[in-house]
Amino acid sequence: MFFSVRRSLGGLIALLVALILTPLATDAAPQGKKFPKCCVWRVTNAKAPFYLVGSIHALSKKDYPLPKPYDIALKNSSRFLFEFDPTRHEEFQKKFEAAAKYPAGQDIRSKINPQLLAWLRKNMFTMIPDTRDGKGERFVSFDSQLRYKPWWIAQHLAAPASYSKASASHGLDNYFVDHAIDSGKEIGGLESVNEHVAVMGGLSDRDGEFLLQDALTQPGNSDKESGRMYKAWRKGDTNALWAGDASLRSKAPRIAARFVDDRNVKWVPRIEAELKTGKPTAVVAGALHFSGPNSVIALLQKHGYVIEQL
Repeated sequence: MFFSVRRSLGGLIALLVALILTPLATDAAPQGKKFPKCCVWRVTNAKAPFYLVGSIHALSKKDYPLPKPYDIALKNSSRFLFEFDPTRHEEFQKKFEAAAKYPAGQDIRSKINPQLLAWLRKNMFTMIPDTRDGKGERFVSFDSQLRYKPWWIAQHLAAPASYSKASASHGLDNYFVDHAIDSGKEIGGLESVNEHVAVMGGLSDRDGEFLLQDALTQPGNSDKESGRMYKAWRKGDTNALWAGDASLRSKAPRIAARFVDDRNVKWVPRIEAELKTGKPTAVVAGALHFSGPNSVIALLQKHGYVIEQL
């Protein structure tokens, strides 16, 4: 639905290492050089180099090296803005996991349709480390997950992301974060940690149940949708990206807007403030945020900014 910045480091983010920056002029595209379209855009009437980079959170090693426009955005930027500040990942992870659970004394049994609950208890199992001998994993029943909210179950148990050989550790977000850290460049976020948590964590039980039902009724769609979105991202095809989200917009427009359009509206004044600083900057966010009639690109254009796709 949306590609978020979720680092998969399994521990502390790497220490910041300061390096000498390559002069910006040497990294510009050769005059007249044409590249295949990518999910990279440049604001041409900004005070300094300013890029919008559409990310996909799970990639594989074979996707690297990335097409040249991504490197141009990387090398020509001294500041990077992600959906939230990735240096606060541990804080995000704790708050996100807390938001996924009902308060003490509550659980999913009184929150969703009894028939759905009965199906989950009969059919849904999960794997956990086997603490009895410290080896392997073992199945546990759904009753061990009763405190989790429907959206969490939809995301983690019913339809986890499974694009073949792809992982968040190779995702474009992580690639840009690693570059920024290793190069000693500035890092920030378009949303606070609490705002980013609230995108999913603030869903109502009704909306969370819809996402769960949708995941369960279309179990084979996850790989297909991921594959289609990946191909569209690779081609820089925002029309195809937007079309890929059509099902959710049709069936649950309120949820779709919550994930993408509503956030775009909040982000644009923050992006404009960054544009006015005159710092070479790249904004890195899920590719859907740069697709459709209410995209970040469309909203900035309404404010007079000229944007070209690289």
